[in-house]
Amino acid sequence: MTAIRGIFFAVHLSYEERIKLIQFIRTTLDDDGLSSTPIVAGVGGSSTRETIRLARDAAEAGADAGLVILPAYYAASLEMDVEQVIQYYVDICDASPIPLFLYNFPANAAGQDMSANTIETIMRRTSNLCGVKLTCGGSVGKLVCLEAAIRSDPTINASRKYIFLLLDGVIADWTPWMQAGGHGTVSGIPNFAPAATMRLWDLLNKPSLTDEELAERQRIQLILGRADAYAMPAGIRGMKYVLNHLRGYGIAPRRPLLPLGEKQGQYLSRAFQTMMNLEQEIEANGKAS
Repeated sequence: MTAIRGIFFAVHLSYEERIKLIQFIRTTLDDDGLSSTPIVAGVGGSSTRETIRLARDAAEAGADAGLVILPAYYAASLEMDVEQVIQYYVDICDASPIPLFLYNFPANAAGQDMSANTIETIMRRTSNLCGVKLTCGGSVGKLVCLEAAIRSDPTINASRKYIFLLLDGVIADWTPWMQAGGHGTVSGIPNFAPAATMRLWDLLNKPSLTDEELAERQRIQLILGRADAYAMPAGIRGMKYVLNHLRGYGIAPRRPLLPLGEKQGQYLSRAFQTMMNLEQEIEANGKAS
C-alpha cells in the first residue's frame, strides 16, 4: 500500500481555478512520468447537486478521486437526522464518475462529527465510497470499528475496484493508526519534511525492527507529532507563513483569512526547527525512499 500523494483542498478556489489546477497538476505529473500518481481533489459543495457537479467536472479535468467534507451551513438541520448525512454520501457517491473519500473533520464542518456506525452504514450502502480521512477526536477508535467491519465482511472490498482505504488526518498518531490496521495518513507535515515522513512510513511498514530502528521510529514519530501539534491550531495561515519562510512561497492566505502575525509566525517557525533539522539529517543519510 502506498500513501496518497496528490491532494488539494478547494474551499477558497473559484470554480474555474479548481478545474485549471487539476488540469495543470495532471499535465505536470504526466509530463514527469508520474501518470500513475493519483490526484484527489476537494469536491465538497454546499448541496448534493453542487457536490455531484464538482465531482463530475473534477473527473473530466483529470482527478482520480474526490474528497468530500460535510456541508457546514445547515449543520444543525443535518444533525437532527443522521439519515440525511447517510443519504448525502450515498447520493453523491452513486452519481460521481470517480470514487469519493468521506472526510470527517468536525472543526471545519461546523462541529459535525460522524460516528463509526454512520460511516460504516455509508460504506455498506455504496461501493463508490473508496475510503475515509478521519481528522477528529477518537479517530483511532473509529478506525478500529471500521477495520473490524471490513475484516469480518469480505464483500465490502470485493464490491470495490480497490480496497477501502482508512486514512488518518493527524500525523501525530500515525504509529498507533498503522498498528490498528490503518493504511496511511494525509497530513500537511510532509510538505515540510517529506524525507522524514517517508522514513517513518518505511519503518511503520517493516515487518520487524531492530532496537536501533525502533528507537529511530519513535524519535521520528515524536518530532513529527510535536510539529503537527503546533501546526494544527495555526491552520493554513501557519502553513503559508512557514512555507514563505522556508521556500519563499506567498505568505497571504485568501480573505477573510489574514496572514499570521510575525510573533505567532516566528513561534511556529521555531517549533518547526527540530523537524527541519531531522529532515536535513535524513536527507544527508539517504535513508528516505
